[in-house]
Amino acid sequence: MAYTSPTDINASRGIISIIEYLNDVTEHWIGRVIMLAIFVIFTAGYLRSKNDDDITGALAVGSFASFVIGLLFWLIGFLDSVAFGVIIGITAVSTALLMLDRRGQ
Repeated sequence: MAYTSPTDINASRGIISIIEYLNDVTEHWIGRVIMLAIFVIFTAGYLRSKNDDDITGALAVGSFASFVIGLLFWLIGFLDSVAFGVIIGITAVSTALLMLDRRGQ
């Protein structure tokens, strides 16, 4: 499959044309990698700030941040439905683990 050249896109439309070009060239992998980076950054940041082994809380914080940003990416077309479905699944599992965690009692 032949991709369009970067010089063929209409950059006067703004950043959305560059995002559409990146999605076409990388076949939505750029959005998946950005979402993975957001998840890891928020999870690791929570773990370092708490200084304990609250992995369920860290997963919940990382997945909720990924869900909110992923919803925005999905609405503008930067993330495909399969990747957003995985984010929803991770958010549901981490929320269930957080609710079942008996550490605070």
